[in-house]
Amino acid sequence: MIIIFKPINHLNSMAVTKISTHITYKEGTQSNTAIRRRIRNEPNEAQLTAMKAVAKTVFEPLRLHFNQPIRINSFFRSAALNKAIGGSRTSQHCDGEAIDIDATNGITNKQLFDYIKENLEFDQLIWEFGTNKEPDWVHVSYTASKPNRKQLLKAVKGGHPVYQLMVAGNTVETPKEIEKERKKSKKGIVAVKTLLNVRNKPEKKAKVVGQLKNGKKIKIVGEEKGWYHIKTSKYAGWVSNQYVKLYKKK
Repeated sequence: MIIIFKPINHLNSMAVTKISTHITYKEGTQSNTAIRRRIRNEPNEAQLTAMKAVAKTVFEPLRLHFNQPIRINSFFRSAALNKAIGGSRTSQHCDGEAIDIDATNGITNKQLFDYIKENLEFDQLIWEFGTNKEPDWVHVSYTASKPNRKQLLKAVKGGHPVYQLMVAGNTVETPKEIEKERKKSKKGIVAVKTLLNVRNKPEKKAKVVGQLKNGKKIKIVGEEKGWYHIKTSKYAGWVSNQYVKLYKKK
């Protein structure tokens, strides 16, 4: 007698997998863009493990605290899907390490943001657009492969999204200020022997929020005595004007 074993359908077995108590596999991989463009959006074993870590460390404690459903806007993104929607090449969504969430049933996105910030472990926590009182949604990432940075960011519109570093929940600048400062911005080049500290205030003892290498081109969007308010692709803050050379863009 010949016994024929049917191969296990990988997709069907993955489809019944639960990421966590309150996140199904379908919710974690759902994407209208992927469906519309017929893009395969399925995590491998390592990415699925990362998704479960995010759910266990961030989502489930948040869900338990508020005892209300929390909408998942985006969780895992394959490289093809991420490219299709114009996502960052370094997006943690592609590793299964980031989730975008939205509040429901009377709770607010600010409440989600504040609770994560004060009580949970995370790598990046982003206040996504919205106003100074309420974000449109919340992006949070967590990684089990390296130390988490606990970095607070705010996304604002400016052609492409601009991510501002937040200090104690407050941004260095507001969206309206960005628009005004863009019109009077200057260009500069960092001129230091080591690294130039970027601070959250125009003060020598202010908190360092980043560092710039010699020769780095920067946009100067404001000034105070002895200080330039600068912006780069990574940082927004203040640097000593002693270490910046102005130049005119050709």
